[in-house]
Amino acid sequence: MADIHQPHDRLFRSVFSDASEAAALLQAALPDSVGDNFDWTTLTLVDGTFIDEDLQGSQSDLLYQVEHAATRQPMSMYLLFEHQSSPDPWMPLRLLRYCCRIWEADRRDDPGRRELRPIMPVVFYQGARGWNHPTEFSDLFPETARALPWVPRFTHELIDQTALTPEAVAGDVRGRIAQLLMMVAFDRHVDRALQLTAQLILSLSQAGGEADEFRRFFLYLASTQDREVIERFGEALQRQGLQQGDEIMTYAEEVRAEVQVEMVEGLLRVGVTWDVIEAATGLTEAKFQELKAQLPASGS
Repeated sequence: MADIHQPHDRLFRSVFSDASEAAALLQAALPDSVGDNFDWTTLTLVDGTFIDEDLQGSQSDLLYQVEHAATRQPMSMYLLFEHQSSPDPWMPLRLLRYCCRIWEADRRDDPGRRELRPIMPVVFYQGARGWNHPTEFSDLFPETARALPWVPRFTHELIDQTALTPEAVAGDVRGRIAQLLMMVAFDRHVDRALQLTAQLILSLSQAGGEADEFRRFFLYLASTQDREVIERFGEALQRQGLQQGDEIMTYAEEVRAEVQVEMVEGLLRVGVTWDVIEAATGLTEAKFQELKAQLPASGS
């Protein structure tokens, strides 16, 4: 079946689990005063997720190891993808909690450890409104208490893409495609973002990109957009001379079919009868079985 669940999380993980894509994004998006501290050629992915279970629908995370350029000491870089519609004023508190989980995991994996590894947290934000909250943990306290020695000093880096234009999206090809499609998902610069995405899809195709890669991007768009936007993207692909322009609607129909099938299966599980289901959805039992049989057994 089409992989339609948590589309933001799946696209983010599938693209930026590639350390070279992550390095290209972070090196381009972070200020030079921050990025110059790291040897980006040493960036590697570390297994694990640390976010709260109830926030998995609006957040995704990836943990990397990277060497500090001056000291050559390894440190951790924690990339949190925030994709809820508005920024969270309590983000520094959540990030501190996640960092503590990383340190505890390090101690479990290495019981003889005598020192903690530094972690640089980075929030990668895609939302409907710009980030307007402090990135310093001590700012969560009353102003009169912030200088007290018992108040932790802790900050995070912020990559806020809400004001970014499509032309300013940086990184390698796959990372730029992912960012542009996220921009479309949050209804920003839709037409220009679709055009640039089509151009990047062309360059990826010319570089020997595999069918699974195109499917991953097309399913994300089909999972987050209505038919009109999907058709516009298909036209943009066709203007680039890409046959994938004909395939995008197939992916969209696959996603819609799975949504229908899962909805009916959910109704059946709670005991809803077929006469009620047919009245609500227009699907007879025979049509449902036919639709279900047309879906692929698994997807990527």
